[in-house]
Amino acid sequence: MTSLSSKSIITTIGVILVLHSAYSCLHYRSLAIVADIPDTSSPPLDVVIEVILAFGLCLLGQLMCGSFHEVKVGKKQRVEIVAPAYRTRDFDLFNTKARALTDAKRAYY
Repeated sequence: MTSLSSKSIITTIGVILVLHSAYSCLHYRSLAIVADIPDTSSPPLDVVIEVILAFGLCLLGQLMCGSFHEVKVGKKQRVEIVAPAYRTRDFDLFNTKARALTDAKRAYY
């Protein structure tokens, strides 16, 4: 059985708070519809504060995961990544039924 670390507990609390704020916002909107409140386009302030707090807890829990990997920057290690000319997605040619029918019609006549 694995033990829960502080980072996973903090992240779990953050996720639970995000889910609770989503439920709270939906509950507020349903009550606003029943009460005929005209402007429900923005969530209530407590939901906004709860989402910001939850995001901060999730971020803190993930940043506490341990040591970061070193990024080595140098001209020797730099590799230029270029897609080959035949792999570009800008000018792909697709064979559709229309082209196949046109080719078949030309071959027939």
